[in-house]
Amino acid sequence: MRILLCDDTPELRSLMRSALESREDVEIVGEVGDGHAAVRIAADEQPEVVVLDLEMPGPDPEALLIGLRRAAPDAALVTFSGHRPADGAGAAVDEIALHVPKTTDLTVAARAVRALGDGPRA
Repeated sequence: MRILLCDDTPELRSLMRSALESREDVEIVGEVGDGHAAVRIAADEQPEVVVLDLEMPGPDPEALLIGLRRAAPDAALVTFSGHRPADGAGAAVDEIALHVPKTTDLTVAARAVRALGDGPRA
């Protein structure tokens, strides 16, 4: 499973990477700290899953989700955020396959992301 990690906190990306890579079939294809880079890397790498914070520098959450959907149309978009997606994603909230609050234990969050990648894509 190919995953792109998008969060403006490097330490959180590192922790999530460690939690996700506990399984052999997970490949982290990129780590980015802003929305513009997220869209660019998603277009280049075509990940199966994009895990993203909605409050990163760059486009607002709605524009980011729309940009990611265009860049990687088959990717499952997973928000890993302290904010509810409905608070800023507008109509693009429908693009989100899964929302994981940042208060979730990282092991549980990683398990949910991996399970999503194992199923049909969004």
